[in-house]
Amino acid sequence: MKNNPGRLDLTSGTIGRDMLSDRDYRSVVWTSGKGCLELAQLLVDGIPQKMQGDLVAGCISTKADLVVARKMPGAFDLANVAVPVDFEPDKVTKVSATVAGGPHSELAVITAHRIAARLGVSLEIVSAHQTAEDLGNAMKVVEQYGAFFPEAERRVVQAQDMAELAETADEGSLMVVGAPGGSWLRRSRFGPGARLKSSARAGAVMVRSAPERVFRFMGEPVYVAPLLQADDTLLLRHEKVIAVAEEGMLVGVVRRDALVSVGSQSVASVMDEPISTRVDATIEESRHLEETFGADPIPVTDHEDHLVGGLSLPAA
Repeated sequence: MKNNPGRLDLTSGTIGRDMLSDRDYRSVVWTSGKGCLELAQLLVDGIPQKMQGDLVAGCISTKADLVVARKMPGAFDLANVAVPVDFEPDKVTKVSATVAGGPHSELAVITAHRIAARLGVSLEIVSAHQTAEDLGNAMKVVEQYGAFFPEAERRVVQAQDMAELAETADEGSLMVVGAPGGSWLRRSRFGPGARLKSSARAGAVMVRSAPERVFRFMGEPVYVAPLLQADDTLLLRHEKVIAVAEEGMLVGVVRRDALVSVGSQSVASVMDEPISTRVDATIEESRHLEETFGADPIPVTDHEDHLVGGLSLPAA
């Protein structure tokens, strides 16, 4: 995915800065389960990686953009998730992105577009309303997401629940929908995929979005040793603020301005207390550190204060 999410603002009617059609997946991991590998192969720009062991550790080590799993993994929110439900790619003749303006609709459209493009089938953006009063909002949501994909068909239908909506789809339609929670459209599923499984024409993919996390954007750690002389540090490094690490542990940060005046003294003599963000923190939680580090890499630590990376913040 691109560094700048640029989400749709469905309240004000403005369009986000990034084109959703420009999104990509650099790292997709998958777990054992029917359709998981097949879906992962369609979504990734490269080769999907099989998840081994702990899901959290695996996502961090692979910098996962997306996890394809056989079921929604509880309260997990380190990466976007996609769950195939009776997914059989050979039977898909159309992909329908079901949108309602909720937190997962953007991911549903992105995922549906990628699947349709890889399978060489048509894309549809569809929303539903229960009453005549809801019609206007459903039309608005479809038009706003449709603006990113002008080639997509657009459809608004009246339906009382997700199963009824699925029954209006063409034979061979794969439905891509947001996870339960939020609008009535998602709540009406009565359990993860239960009614969807019985009524979707060519299966379904349930998606759940997650906030952008530090591990996806961090690079290698950038640091100096505490016993390095100040004047040598000035020659070796150009950052205005830099991490100080010893035996893999973050022990402080040092400012270039402080190094200038101490000559052959050690970095430790003028360093400040450690400042860092956690490897699993959200990007938004880390933005306040931009005031201290500016364009320099922000130190990233694990929960035992090991220095594990350097973060360059994506554009807001």
